[in-house]
Amino acid sequence: MIVEAKLEKLGLELPNLEDLYRTNSSGAHYISHFPVQNLLYLSGTTPRKGGQPYLPGVVGKDLTLAQGYEAARYAVLMTLAAVKYALGDLDRVQQFVHLLGFVNSAPGFGDQPRVINGAADLLVELFAIGASRRARPSAARGSAATRRSR
Repeated sequence: MIVEAKLEKLGLELPNLEDLYRTNSSGAHYISHFPVQNLLYLSGTTPRKGGQPYLPGVVGKDLTLAQGYEAARYAVLMTLAAVKYALGDLDRVQQFVHLLGFVNSAPGFGDQPRVINGAADLLVELFAIGASRRARPSAARGSAATRRSR
């Protein structure tokens, strides 16, 4: 429970996904996770806090870069909740292989990689740098990005 202790120290709470998965208010047909040998593939997540959508909107229009960063932290928190749901314990995680982030952003907004840093930075804080090195593309949703991630 080392990772969960770190979350508590950061003032973050891991959501319980039982009710969310049971009700599936989106109506989408999907599974939250799928294990293949020693890898766990996960469905996408969105930021939620207190069981409700958190910081909805368009980065660069409705939300600032800082708010987008915060939303990415909460989206990856939902991802970690799915990992715990699948594995029973976050301390079983040995490596993150791939983190893909989509940012709902305004036309002309080009800082999608900085938004996704919110998710990546939380993983580094929780799992240490070795466990958090992974391929990490970021992409714009709702606009054409003018800059590329490096």
